[in-house]
Amino acid sequence: VLETFLDASGLENLRVIERGAEENTIWLEVETSLSKIRIAEVSKVICEPEPSAVKEVVEEKSSRLKLVFEAEENKSYCVRKYTVFYTTLDSEKPLENALRKAEECGAKGYEKLFDDHCKEWEKIWERDIEVDDPIIQRRIRACVYHLVSSVREGQDHSIPPMGLSNDGWGGHIFWDADFFMFPALILLYPELAKSIVAYRCRTLEAAKEHARKHGYDGAWYGWQTASSGKEVSRGGYSDEIHIVGDVAWAQWLYYLATGDEKYFRKCAAPIIIETAKFWASRVVYNAEKDCYEILKVVPPDESVCEKWGKTVVDNSAFTNAIAQWNIKTAIKVCERLGIKYPEKWIEIAEKMYIPFDEEKKIILEYDGYDGHSIKQPDVLEMIFPLEYPMPREVAENNFKYYIDKPDKELGHSFCPSIHVVVACRLGKREEASELFKEWDPFFLLPFEVIREILMHDKGIVFLTSTAGYLMNIIYGFAGIRITEKGLEVKPLLPENISRIVFKKLFFRGKIYRLIVEKRDGRDFYELQELK
Repeated sequence: VLETFLDASGLENLRVIERGAEENTIWLEVETSLSKIRIAEVSKVICEPEPSAVKEVVEEKSSRLKLVFEAEENKSYCVRKYTVFYTTLDSEKPLENALRKAEECGAKGYEKLFDDHCKEWEKIWERDIEVDDPIIQRRIRACVYHLVSSVREGQDHSIPPMGLSNDGWGGHIFWDADFFMFPALILLYPELAKSIVAYRCRTLEAAKEHARKHGYDGAWYGWQTASSGKEVSRGGYSDEIHIVGDVAWAQWLYYLATGDEKYFRKCAAPIIIETAKFWASRVVYNAEKDCYEILKVVPPDESVCEKWGKTVVDNSAFTNAIAQWNIKTAIKVCERLGIKYPEKWIEIAEKMYIPFDEEKKIILEYDGYDGHSIKQPDVLEMIFPLEYPMPREVAENNFKYYIDKPDKELGHSFCPSIHVVVACRLGKREEASELFKEWDPFFLLPFEVIREILMHDKGIVFLTSTAGYLMNIIYGFAGIRITEKGLEVKPLLPENISRIVFKKLFFRGKIYRLIVEKRDGRDFYELQELK
């Protein structure tokens, strides 16, 4: 007896609408509790040879088929199950369409479906990244697989931290998508990366309503948002407002990388301007210091609240820096489009306060930072991905000071995501090579799944750091920079990689092949435009 089933038991956030079984097909349609999205799943089973008996069982939250075979010795039995999903995001009649598509799949047959599947993946691997280290090669391809499997072209839905592998954090959207996954995708799969920024475009009105509700101007993107774009954070994390700038940053990067003027005018520019309005209304002027401050926030380093007993802090360096960047970029956008902007924006940008230790010559994570261990490298994230301008000496000092601050007991994969690229940007080949080895314990075999923290031992994909690993290769060792002037390449290959080949990179409507390699002890690159 072989049993196949669809079962919604134990899924508290789903209400069963319809279920059924007929001949060789079972189905289940459910509705999400809050967003009221209906999801239909249909499975069609084809057996060779056919079973001697089939029993359909339909229960309150499940439907199943019991297949009975009179099995004979040395005889092969093949059972193929074709499963189809539709939702009301795709179709007004998800169950009807799923039933029809399941029939089509069964009629087409496994061999033809598998052939189509392989052809689609061949298209994806035409953009492969090739390296001459077999372990790193396998990990790169695993990261690409996990990331591109979690997003669809032509959609306006972003990617949650665990992708489709788990419903951690309710499958909600965080800065992880804009600040980590987006830059990892934009040069390799711009059509997929667009779904991330398009989600923020679709939810701009929700962000503006969120700002109005709390007495601020412009758009305040919530720290944790669902399909509607509304803030759904619990606890104090709603004060992690650096996400407002993170969203604007991804919009600008999309424009720089694609040159998509239509999207820029329709989406990116309005988002950058509205988020700048939020910051201008959120800052506080300190007359004594003659500067602008941002008070009572949660910084990217959430250990401040999770471990060190603070509810909020004043003047998170990263938050203030990205707010400053956001306002400066909004001014640039307004000037480009001939839009008037408040003169006050110039003053706020020029006088934004960044906490600094004059004795150590380092940027402080926040006002009053006492050197405690951290969850992730806020200040180093100012160097990358933000690329906040600072003197070389200060950047070096920040790296030396903060590189050993991460909580070793926690062990968060955020850290190598940033540390390796920063080391490369500072020309520290030996340090970058050593830091890259810190990835080893985060990968879980056999599928090279990256876990968020070392104490997690289950195969749940943490896509934020999956993207971080790819950023190490793209923006660290290959040294790619996306700038207003164009694509810059300043490689710094680690000790165990002598060659990286990007088979296809997409930049401003053109396709390139990039080869980075060591020649006579030096790093060289060749950027070829493909016709």
